[in-house]
Amino acid sequence: MNTGSLLNFLNSLEKQGFLPAIANRKIQDFLDYSTRSAGKLFLAYVAVMGAIFVSAGVFAIISHNWDDFPQHVRGVLSFVPSLAALYVYYLAVFKHAHSTSWIEASSMFLMLMIGASIALISQTYQMDGDFDKFIIVWLILTIPLFYIARASGIAFFYLLLSCKFLTPDFDFGFFGPSDFSLNEKYYLFWLFLFAYLPHFYLSLNKKSDHQGFRAIYLGWITAIVLVLALPFSVKAGYLWWGIATYMGFYLLGKKYYASNISSLGRPFQTITLFGLFFFLVNLSSDFFYRIIFRYEGIRQMDGWDGEQFFFYFLGIALMILFTAIAVMQKEKGMPLNRYVIYTPFLIVFLYMVYYLYQEHSFDMEWFSFLVLNFYILGFGINAMIMGNKSRNLLYMFYGVFVVVDLLWMRYFDMDIAFWLKGLLFIGVGFLFFLIHYLSVDEFEN
Repeated sequence: MNTGSLLNFLNSLEKQGFLPAIANRKIQDFLDYSTRSAGKLFLAYVAVMGAIFVSAGVFAIISHNWDDFPQHVRGVLSFVPSLAALYVYYLAVFKHAHSTSWIEASSMFLMLMIGASIALISQTYQMDGDFDKFIIVWLILTIPLFYIARASGIAFFYLLLSCKFLTPDFDFGFFGPSDFSLNEKYYLFWLFLFAYLPHFYLSLNKKSDHQGFRAIYLGWITAIVLVLALPFSVKAGYLWWGIATYMGFYLLGKKYYASNISSLGRPFQTITLFGLFFFLVNLSSDFFYRIIFRYEGIRQMDGWDGEQFFFYFLGIALMILFTAIAVMQKEKGMPLNRYVIYTPFLIVFLYMVYYLYQEHSFDMEWFSFLVLNFYILGFGINAMIMGNKSRNLLYMFYGVFVVVDLLWMRYFDMDIAFWLKGLLFIGVGFLFFLIHYLSVDEFEN
C-alpha cells in the first residue's frame, strides 16, 4: 500500500467513526515526516554520488595531456579544481545552508578537488615528499569541513584515508610477504580520529536515545573502522583494548541508540554482540587461546619499551573504567546484557589460569575451557530468552546462531567418548524442541 492509499484509508476510517480525528492527524503528520525524511536522504545520496562522479570527470579532463602544457599553465590549472569547488561550497553554506543535499554534495566535491589540486601541484613542481605527506595535508584541509557546515558524507573517505597510516610495512620474500611490522606513523591515525570524533558527538541527539540516519551512518563507520584498525593501532595490550572497546561501544549504544527499532539502527550494540561472540568462540579454541594469552603474557614484557607499557596499562585502565560504569548502570536498573558486562571478569579469570599454568604448572586449563564454553552457551540462551521477551526475532536468531556455532565446533574438537558426545547433542536437540514448544503458541496463534 502506497502513502496515498494509506492516507485515503485513514480518512475513510475517520469518516466511519473508527478513528478519532486527532489520532488520524497525528498518524498523517508522522507519515508525512517519515516521507520527507526518506526524501531528504535520497536527495543527499544522489547529490553525493553526483559530486563523486563530477570530481572524477573534472580530474580526468584536467589531467589529460597534462605534460604537454607549459609549467606555468599547469601551475594555474592546478588551482582550478579547488577554486571551482570553493565557489560551490560558498553557494551551499551561504545560499542553501538548510539543504542537506547541497551541504553534503559540496563538501564531498571540495574534499575531492582539494586532493586533486594537491596532487597536480606536487606533480607540476616535482615537490619532494611521499604519499604519506600528501594524505596528511589532504586530511588536515578536510577537517574544517566537518565543523563549518557539519557535513557527514565525507566521513567515510576521511576515515578510510586515515587508515593509510596503519598499513603494515611488508618485507617481501621470494613467495610473497615473509614478515611485517606495524606502521611507525600509526599515531597519525589516532590524531585524525580524535579530530573527527567531536563531529560524531555533535551529530547525536542528546535529549533522546533514538537517533536519526546521520548518527546511525556515522556510528557504523566509526565502529567498523575502529574495530578493524585496533590490531594495527595499539602497540601492546590488544586483548584489553579489544574488551574495553566493546564495553565502550555497548555503553554508548545503550545510552544513545537504545530506542532504535532495528539492529541496523543500533550499530554499537550490534557490533558488540557479534564481536564478543566471535572473540569468545575463537578463544575457546585451544590454538587461539594459547596464541592470544602468550602475546599478552607477563614474560613478553622483558623486551618492551615505554610506548608498549603505556598502551598495555592504558588498555587495562579503560577496560576497568568501562566495566565499572556498566556494573553501576546495571545496579541502577539500566537494561544491560549481563553476559556482556561480565565478559571482562571472565577474561581476567582465563588470563590468571593461563599465567598460573605457565609459571607454576598449575593445571586448570581444562576448567577454564569448561567455564568459557558454558559462558558462551549461556550467552546464546540468554539472547534467545531476551529476544522472546521483547518479541525481537532477530535477537532470537542471534541466540540460536551462537549456540549452534559453539556446539558445532565442539562436536569436532571435543575429546570425549563417542556415546557421551552423542547423548550431549541429542540433549541439546531436545532443548531446541523445548524452545519451539514454548514459543509456538506465541508466534503461530
